[in-house]
Amino acid sequence: MSGRLDEARRADWEREGRAQLLEYWRVLSQGRWVVLATLATVVAAALFATLFTTPIYEASTTLQIDRRGPDILTFQDVVGVDPSYAAYQDFYQTQYRILQSRAVARIAAERLDLVNHPAFVRRASDSDNSAIDAGTRADRAIAFVRRGAEITPVRNSQLVQIAFRDPDPALATDVANAIAEAYLNFSFRARYDTTAVASEFLTKEVARIQTDISELEGRLQGYGRDKNLVSVRADDQDVSQQALATLNTRSAEARGRLAAAEARWQAARDAHSDSLDEVLASPLIRTLREEHAELERRYGETSERFKDDWPAVRELRNAMAVAEARIEAETATIARQVRESALSDLARARTEVERLDAQVAAQRGEVQRVARDAIEFESLSAEIDTKRRVLADLVARESETQVTDRMQDTRASNVRIVDRAEIPERPVRPRPLLNLMVALAVGALLGAALAFGLDHLDNTIKAPEDIARITPLPVLAAVPRFRRLRAIEGHDREPAEGIEPDLASHEDSRSAFSEAFRALRTAILLASPEHPPRTIVITSVLPQDGKSTVGVNLATVLTQLGHRVLLIDADLRKPRLHRVFGIEPDIGLSALLSGLADPDGAVSKTCVSGLDVLTSGPIPPNPSELLGSPRLAALVEQLRAAGPYDHVVVDSPPVASVADPLILAAVADATVLVVRAGRTPREALRVTVERLERARGRTIGVVLNDVESGHSAYYSTYRYYSESSESPGRRKGTRRTAGRAS
Repeated sequence: MSGRLDEARRADWEREGRAQLLEYWRVLSQGRWVVLATLATVVAAALFATLFTTPIYEASTTLQIDRRGPDILTFQDVVGVDPSYAAYQDFYQTQYRILQSRAVARIAAERLDLVNHPAFVRRASDSDNSAIDAGTRADRAIAFVRRGAEITPVRNSQLVQIAFRDPDPALATDVANAIAEAYLNFSFRARYDTTAVASEFLTKEVARIQTDISELEGRLQGYGRDKNLVSVRADDQDVSQQALATLNTRSAEARGRLAAAEARWQAARDAHSDSLDEVLASPLIRTLREEHAELERRYGETSERFKDDWPAVRELRNAMAVAEARIEAETATIARQVRESALSDLARARTEVERLDAQVAAQRGEVQRVARDAIEFESLSAEIDTKRRVLADLVARESETQVTDRMQDTRASNVRIVDRAEIPERPVRPRPLLNLMVALAVGALLGAALAFGLDHLDNTIKAPEDIARITPLPVLAAVPRFRRLRAIEGHDREPAEGIEPDLASHEDSRSAFSEAFRALRTAILLASPEHPPRTIVITSVLPQDGKSTVGVNLATVLTQLGHRVLLIDADLRKPRLHRVFGIEPDIGLSALLSGLADPDGAVSKTCVSGLDVLTSGPIPPNPSELLGSPRLAALVEQLRAAGPYDHVVVDSPPVASVADPLILAAVADATVLVVRAGRTPREALRVTVERLERARGRTIGVVLNDVESGHSAYYSTYRYYSESSESPGRRKGTRRTAGRAS
């Protein structure tokens, strides 16, 4: 399913593309005379300009411009080179501007003595005969050089072409070479002038820096003497810094001892006397406790055998009490001594820490003072060292620039002339062949653009597609522009001349013109196959659209089917059918509608078998009132039945001019609207269709009249079928408009 949709979409695109190409071809074909006239005008102008243009000759000089000069010396020149790509672009753009500068042009003009050059003087005298001063002549020479010079860099190379154009080939050659030499001299002088300026600057800077170094050395010596500074080298250990480091070490150790003393004092103060390490480790306390333990053992053994009041028991109990009292007394004495010793150590540690802190603070101030003095000393020393290095660089650079300045005698440069200009043999312009090709292309494009522009500005109907975009009414037929053909009455007779478009379908039924009306006949009859229209009104949008010609030929081709047809001229303002058939319009439609005549004698026979005509009759003062009377419909029906006629074709006035066709369309079975290709405006067609719709007329379609050859697929079909049955001699003739203007 998707594949079929894609194929259908592709087919639609192809049809649209072909239609668009055909539309382009139609516009170009219709405006071919505009295209040809424009092309001829442009080519003629180009040829005129080519023939009368003064020949211009071009001489060209090629230069090679390097970013760096020749590396004769090992050291770098004053004029440095930035290796970046942006600097590369900037360098060459700068050189191109210099080549076009006024300074280079002045040097070139002076080298040529251009103000006295015969060709320049002659040209200046021809343009201005008044006396001018030398300054003005020099300015004109400079302007002449700059105006004619053209600088063109050769892509992907370091080459530059200097071209100069002038009617005098010798002068063009001289100026091109002079510009190259002027630029070479300018670059050379700019290079070595910069070196000379740099050398002078370096000499002054060397003297100034030497003076600065002498002053700084004097200041350094005086400062060291005043501050008692001998050396401030980084690898030397300053005495004050060593002392500060020693004091910091001792202070840290003292703080450690103070922390230990505080911990010992807190432990001795808070601990129970019996738990002190000194008490536990005392030999006396250990002996006393052993004796007490022995007394407890003996007391236990004795108390088991004797009562408490036994003298031996009491004696042992008293001895135990004395031993316990002595242990407590000795413990208290040792604990007191331990606490007093811890407190004494704490006080001594605090005193030591405070003394060392004071010494550290004093030494730190000394170190800071020495550091400040050393910083100033080092700053002066560093400044002197910097000045000495700069002095050494400047002295070396001064020597190099002096050597570079002496190199100007060698004429070494980064610019050299590769090819000098030679006198050209042929001019660069005008170029006849190129001008002719450009003129042909421009003329063709301009002519096509003008043709499309005129077609866009033209708001008239030109093709059936234009009608389809304005109204939904179908295009019943496209009648080609009438071609006057020779009608053959027999194979053995000479052709007759003078076929008119009104009777062309009768006199030359095999032409494309006649075939178009047969197509119109078929379209009208098929509009209602079951009930073909009996009464057909032929009207147009504007006068001169060819409605009468369409009506006569339609009636003629209807008779070719064996039908009887009545043709009524209902244009009561500008009737024409009586002239077509050569009938006097004494009695006609106006007389019948006025009741002044009888229908039996009003209808006339014509040269076309089966075709009768009712002329308009005398022109009445009130055509709209006559056509709007109730007698019109009854009269038409009476005439159709009296024939009897199979069809009644009514030639009506244009819709845009009067209201008569609206009245006729209301009583007819079908209305056919005629528009003329290239003449009827689109807006007029739209308004006409709307008026017919409001009149409730049954408009079945539109006939496009006076279509040019190749403008319509309808015409191509008619021509194919008509020419297929014609002899070669019958296809020749002149074209004529199928309308009243013919």
